[in-house]
Amino acid sequence: MPQIRRESREPTPQQLRQLEQRVHQLINEQRRRAKLPPLTWHEQVAQAARDHSKNMAERNFFDHRDPRLGEVDQRLNRFRIAWRACGENIFMLSGYSNPAQVAVEGWMESPGHRANILYREFTHAGVGIHYRPRDRCYYLTQIFIRPPDGTRR
Repeated sequence: MPQIRRESREPTPQQLRQLEQRVHQLINEQRRRAKLPPLTWHEQVAQAARDHSKNMAERNFFDHRDPRLGEVDQRLNRFRIAWRACGENIFMLSGYSNPAQVAVEGWMESPGHRANILYREFTHAGVGIHYRPRDRCYYLTQIFIRPPDGTRR
């Protein structure tokens, strides 16, 4: 059972990047258990994920579809990220001392999110986390891609 603890202070940008890496590690542990290859970290994809998390927090919505910027495929195109297949998981939470673990456990309990995590065709991923201080809420976005064959990864 996750431990609940109120955050005493806002996480630093460095702490948020560490949380992103922790989510990525936990996802790769799930893939390893399923005998799938690990996902490679993709920094441009992580930046697109951070942008979506920040937009959700600042514009007060929680959805895969950004009202102004569209679905994940449209947002990846906006960042000029080449992809052949893409998917996305989002999560919002507050009050937990271990947001990365809580998010990954939540995704693994949801059939659609679990399917993204365990989709063999995805080869790369990026995680973006934004923290909203007014309600101590974390917004997490993970974007999965398979780049087109022959593109730089």
